[in-house]
Amino acid sequence: TDIKRSATTHIGATKRKKKEEAKLKTDALPKLTSFFSVTTPPDTNVLVEGEGGEEVPPGPAVDAAGGGGEELKASCTDDKDDENAVEDAVSRPTAAVSDSDHPEESDALSDDPGLWPTVVNDRERCELVKIGPVQQQSEFPKNAMGRRFTTANYYMQMKNGERISRTWLVYSKVEDAAMCFCCHLFGKGDTQLSSTSGFNQWKNLQAHLKYHERSAEHVKNMDAWHTLNARLQSGTAIDQGAQNLINAEVIRCKEVMKRLLAIVCHLAQHNLAFRGHREKLFEHGNGNFLGQVQLMAKFDPVMKEHLWKIKEKQIADTYLSKRIQNELICLVAQCTTEAIVERVRRAKYYAVIMDCTPDVSHNEQLSVLLRIVNCELTKGVSIHEHFMGFLLADDTTGQGLLQLFLGHLEKLGLDLSNCRGQSYDNGSNMQGKTQGVQARMLQLNPKALCVPCGSHTLNLVVGDAAKSSTISLGYFGTLQRLYNLFSGSVQRWTILQEHVKDFSIKALSTARWECRVDAVKAVRYQLPEIVDALTAVHKHATLKKDPECASTADSLKDNMMKWSFMVSTFVWYNVLYHINRVSKILQSPSVSIETVRREVMAVADYLEEYRECGFNSAQVDAREVAEKMEVEMSWPVVRQRKRKRQFDYEGRDEDMSTPEELFKREFFLHLVDTARTTLRERFSNMEVFFDLYGFLYSSKSFIGTIQTGKLDGCCRKLEEVIGDVDGEDLKMELKGAVQSFPPHITTPLQMLDHIYKENVLDIYPNVSIALQHLLTLPVTVASGERSFSTLKRLKKYMRSTMAQDRLSALATISIEHEVQQSLDMDEVISRFAEAKVRKVRFV
Repeated sequence: TDIKRSATTHIGATKRKKKEEAKLKTDALPKLTSFFSVTTPPDTNVLVEGEGGEEVPPGPAVDAAGGGGEELKASCTDDKDDENAVEDAVSRPTAAVSDSDHPEESDALSDDPGLWPTVVNDRERCELVKIGPVQQQSEFPKNAMGRRFTTANYYMQMKNGERISRTWLVYSKVEDAAMCFCCHLFGKGDTQLSSTSGFNQWKNLQAHLKYHERSAEHVKNMDAWHTLNARLQSGTAIDQGAQNLINAEVIRCKEVMKRLLAIVCHLAQHNLAFRGHREKLFEHGNGNFLGQVQLMAKFDPVMKEHLWKIKEKQIADTYLSKRIQNELICLVAQCTTEAIVERVRRAKYYAVIMDCTPDVSHNEQLSVLLRIVNCELTKGVSIHEHFMGFLLADDTTGQGLLQLFLGHLEKLGLDLSNCRGQSYDNGSNMQGKTQGVQARMLQLNPKALCVPCGSHTLNLVVGDAAKSSTISLGYFGTLQRLYNLFSGSVQRWTILQEHVKDFSIKALSTARWECRVDAVKAVRYQLPEIVDALTAVHKHATLKKDPECASTADSLKDNMMKWSFMVSTFVWYNVLYHINRVSKILQSPSVSIETVRREVMAVADYLEEYRECGFNSAQVDAREVAEKMEVEMSWPVVRQRKRKRQFDYEGRDEDMSTPEELFKREFFLHLVDTARTTLRERFSNMEVFFDLYGFLYSSKSFIGTIQTGKLDGCCRKLEEVIGDVDGEDLKMELKGAVQSFPPHITTPLQMLDHIYKENVLDIYPNVSIALQHLLTLPVTVASGERSFSTLKRLKKYMRSTMAQDRLSALATISIEHEVQQSLDMDEVISRFAEAKVRKVRFV
């Protein structure tokens, strides 16, 4: 009965206490490995043939503890993120027993003593001694009495006024209590300062600290702390051999992780798939990731040793599974994004660029980019447009897209009030005056000025010009029929290549009209060769008894042998060439809004001049080709429509225009006049920015504004709109800048670069802010369009089920590869180890 009574009185706390005592006694016993000498793996430079015909480093035979006939899988050991991970690890046979078999011992130790284990083992004690006490300096909460812990408690106040630091005193945010570092690690826990709960009676804290630091137990624990710290630093600890083995294993794991991160970054930068049809090492079709691991193992000794340990089942955690791959991808992308966010914060002002496109899974993807002006003293200034990720847009209205962007901005920790510009395509959901994204964002931040995309606007200008006449519509229809004819058959394309050597014919772009210059260029310089190819196709189709192909080739040949077609080719090529050149210039991220005005004015001047003499010059160029092809240079005669006269006194409708004049009026003048008119109308919104920033466009603008007496009004207007500069100070600084800036400094980028390189920011602070605002304004969404190219390469038909987070992370690494290459991989590995419980130690 006594035995039963004693058994029934055992509660849970007693059982746990006995279990901890038993564990401490077990840990105190010497380990089995201490009775054997440490053996090193054989020469890893010699390779033997393994499973699947792959070469792997040889090694000693697996002992009884590591026996196991199951196949080696890269993903069978790392996918233990559920609650039964510990039980799975214990039940699985392993080749070697180490501290990594206990995940709770591999967890990163916190700086907060309130989060330390109740019972600290030897390994954790050594780690904490190496780290040392961390004294919190943040705000401390008040208790119910209105008292709190202060940083003054970290010091002893002497009578002579001297203050001596209490290095042993630490504060726990979790427990809101003070603790003794050395007594917590080396003491018995019989005092409040050495217990897990700590001391939080702030009224009597000073008296208690004096009593504690004079106690014999505290002095003894301080001596033990300093002794262990000295031995760890000098390498003379009792378990120094074990410490050396642990440190060597940590270094090995970090080196392996560096190589895995390098493989992840390489595959992501080149938009390559990671996984294959199989997920085993040393098997064909196991994907690019495992394939590169195997390739690296042939030449790198660290990876050779790692694969040898996996092959011989000496390690159970390979860190090669698909889940670990996803963790590494997301971690590198997160670190890259954080580095970009830090650059944006240093620049302070930014502009947003957004654009939408559907992916292969028929999901609408919103591309978000931020444009900043990076200013560094003595180094200069550079403009960057950083990719911030793809967002899944379920609601494509202006309200839905704005809320999606604001949520992402809040996640990044950026302030919308620092946004000074926005640029989108010409869609109504983006550019709408009342319901678009730009209008709604202006309501939240009036300083976020919206700049219409220059490239899209030029695209609309050319589109309007192409629809100005039936002759232009028929001309581009002929070019598309030409491409369809040759591209519809391998034999016909071969015939084309035999005749056309320099420029291949192109299909017309349905979205970008200025890109049609490539299609016109092939006809402009190779019209005789293309006509010969059509003749050969006609003969080939006749032999093959293909009447449709023969009729199409003959029709195209007759159409392209006309004098009007030749003149139209030269006219369209000249117009498209100049507009395409400007469009390419505007697509550079370093282009500012003053470049837009300069280039657009150049196109307008060219069209004005071309209207006067362009038709005659096109006939001169076309005459050389016509003479070579023996084409009659005559204009088509158009039958004049006669209106029936109702009364005798009505005059006759007689048009005295020649066929040449009629063609010029119906085709050439319509084209040029439409282009000039739409160019002026569609870029009229840019005049708002010229009125605001026009006096900052160049040094000549400075001088002209000063001479006309408009400088004071311009500076005051700029102060009213952006509110970040002082108008009066800006006026005085600009007058001084005119005298001091070198003559070769003309553009806003050169002026701001000069201010920072010459370290004269304190002389021109307001000029610097104004120029930074000007350069922050985006001019095109070309960077967003380029991110769509990466999207098409990443999310293909075979990868259409890719998760959104993985897609955005891979795109970030690929597009922002320069920022990714500047990351500290040791810091990335540390964050990977601290993300969750790891069985392998990396720190």
